[in-house]
Amino acid sequence: MTSMQRSPATDSTPGAVPPGRRPLTFAWISVALIPVAFIAAMFVGDGLISLQGYEPGAEQFPPIGVTLLAAIPAVLVMIAPAVVAVGFGFRARNRGAATGIVPAVIGIVVIAYAIVANTLPRLLGA
Repeated sequence: MTSMQRSPATDSTPGAVPPGRRPLTFAWISVALIPVAFIAAMFVGDGLISLQGYEPGAEQFPPIGVTLLAAIPAVLVMIAPAVVAVGFGFRARNRGAATGIVPAVIGIVVIAYAIVANTLPRLLGA
């Protein structure tokens, strides 16, 4: 009198959603939000520089403390959807959607770019 239960991964009923489909969808939505986050990060960074009394885009960099107070929140805003894309991309891959690696790699590249592009100019003094 035991009933057999099918796991979602082996369910072959019509209309069944594969277990990796939902995280893959969320990963791609996160990738689509990366340009929006980039624009928001520019506003955050410039706004925080202005609130501290410095002109955004001036020839000389403001002091390091001012730069950090503006750059850290701006970078966090910029990489937030990329971090989410990495998490959901790897989750989708682990659940059987092999294409989940694509949004995960896109997220990793965006994170690396955001960090390098925001630290290298200050380190090189350019």
